[in-house]
Amino acid sequence: MLSHEFGYWLQQLLNACMLASFYVPLAVAFALIQGLTNKIFLSFGDFAMYAAFAAVYAGFASLLAGNTTAAILAISLVLAVLSSSALGHFAATHVVAPLIGHSAQAFMIGSIGVSIALQEIMRLQSGARDLWLMPLFDGAAFRIFDGSFPVQIGIMQLIAMITATLAIGTVFFIMQFTAAGRNWKACSQSERLAKLCGVNTLTVLRWTCVGSAALASISGWIIAVSYGGGSFSMGLMLGFKAMFASVIGGFGTVSGAIIGGLFLAFAETLWTTAFPMAYRDVAVFGFIVLILMLKPEGLYSSTLRRESED
Repeated sequence: MLSHEFGYWLQQLLNACMLASFYVPLAVAFALIQGLTNKIFLSFGDFAMYAAFAAVYAGFASLLAGNTTAAILAISLVLAVLSSSALGHFAATHVVAPLIGHSAQAFMIGSIGVSIALQEIMRLQSGARDLWLMPLFDGAAFRIFDGSFPVQIGIMQLIAMITATLAIGTVFFIMQFTAAGRNWKACSQSERLAKLCGVNTLTVLRWTCVGSAALASISGWIIAVSYGGGSFSMGLMLGFKAMFASVIGGFGTVSGAIIGGLFLAFAETLWTTAFPMAYRDVAVFGFIVLILMLKPEGLYSSTLRRESED
């Protein structure tokens, strides 16, 4: 039988993994664009917000249609991914591609414009109200260990973690075993040399934006179906946290983004176990600033020198 203290910390570990399930995909989305452009695109938090709204609306429609819980999850996930991917394609064509040759400041300002537009659209559409979806599976959970402090994990939490793991696993598979992954690596190291080798860099950029937006939609979907809702303003904080997670892990590296997302999730969980939750974000951002001061290149920085660094 587990001791009370061990059970408590094991439960906190599971809670941190749940947080990581939506921080890590969003951080990887940032890393994919950072690695390709050496610039920061700030709109992925709002892509996740847009996907969360799409998932909530799909959930409402599915509930009214009398669909099962599994069907609700599947339909809401598909609609969230499709809607966010469409936004990613639009942003790639009309914002990212036209600004790719401009300064990092112009690139970032363009992404901020996209974020403001998405927030205002959702603010007007929702009447500035939060949308809530009824809890799925009615809080059903698996009990992992019994004892003085029972350890359990909700079915919805388990589904969220599995979905996030599959999404990240798909990214690794594409990067390691497909031509698309090899083209991304070539473009991230030297766009000019990639062009000389016959790589269509514009196509790589466009599909990187679409794939990154799809990853962001996983985070939005998890928030909608696990926590039961969404707000038009939630993308700002989500985006900043995921961006910093990506940067502290290692600028533009997928592995670094995963490390940064895990660090962020565990830091937030550890803080709430001992200190008031109201100061959680202040403390987490303080930790991030400290890390960037002590190790500006990130916890897991790439050893490759990119073209822009020459």
